[in-house]
Amino acid sequence: MPYGAAMTSQPHVVPPPSGGRRLRWHDLPGPQRAAVEERLGGVVVHEHSATTGFSPGLASALVTAQGTRAFVKAARETDEAESARLHRTEARVTAALDPGLPVPRLLWTHDDADWVVVAYEAVDGHTPTTPWEPAELTTVLDTVAQLGAVDATSLGLPDAATDVGALFTGWEHLRDDPDPSLADVAPWAVDRLDELAGLAGRAAAACAGDALVHGDLRADNLLVTDDGVVVVDWPWAMRGAAFFDLVAFLPSVGMQGVRGRTEPLTGPADLGHRRAVGAELDALFRSSPSAAGVDDAQVLPVVAGITAYFLDSGRRPPVPSIPRLRAFQRAQGAAGAAWLEVLLDDAR
Repeated sequence: MPYGAAMTSQPHVVPPPSGGRRLRWHDLPGPQRAAVEERLGGVVVHEHSATTGFSPGLASALVTAQGTRAFVKAARETDEAESARLHRTEARVTAALDPGLPVPRLLWTHDDADWVVVAYEAVDGHTPTTPWEPAELTTVLDTVAQLGAVDATSLGLPDAATDVGALFTGWEHLRDDPDPSLADVAPWAVDRLDELAGLAGRAAAACAGDALVHGDLRADNLLVTDDGVVVVDWPWAMRGAAFFDLVAFLPSVGMQGVRGRTEPLTGPADLGHRRAVGAELDALFRSSPSAAGVDDAQVLPVVAGITAYFLDSGRRPPVPSIPRLRAFQRAQGAAGAAWLEVLLDDAR
């Protein structure tokens, strides 16, 4: 359906791809700044803080007086223990990846058991334009397929089949603790919660595999460069099915829209809008090499599980240090539900 053909009563406002709060360079204590400058080999004279992403710590491109550049992340254990843990994990994962992959190179880490600081090579690029430009989206999907073709058996990553099972219980939560807004976002789902919970219960097994899985693909974790696309933020990396990243990524595309093809879908929408977005996401999935040989018995449970994860997470209380997260999750859930609706209708 052409862009603009399926209008809803209210415009869909896409939540900003940002947590809303982030440390800046001068928020770091003097000893930490000194340690970073020692590793960089000069005094930091310029900072560009990342405007996208959901980590609450420092995430800034730093430049020294000598012209040395690095992208530096930092979090304090006593303030943001989860962020500190993720920084450590990401550093280990990135160091293990093949240097030929489109991933920023790890430069160094500084970990004094209170502050965790990690430096990566600075990448000259920009996050994808949204609503998505079709050409950029094609390049990103090619990169997703490239990652899905990597054998991750020797990387020591968690097994997706056992690591993500707890994420796919959202329909059970929505059944046992009903959300009144579900009837607005996915009216077709309200009377099918048992069926959907059973479907999502098969998702973890469907995620089994030996492919490299990023685990958190969205526009704000991608940088478009002159040479292609660089994939950043790797703390959730896993070993699993080659199509998993594609399924987890596409709801964010439906949320943000594709220029000339589908409008953004972030909440309640009429049937025409939902079907347009759902059909577009399914077409994008089917056209990817990562989906080759994948049948509905595999993809349906994973789409169901991912959708419920976003819908259930999006209704939870706000995270104080990431105040915009829940709205972003809810919007992805709405787009994922549109895809799931089309898949279930087609399966009848």
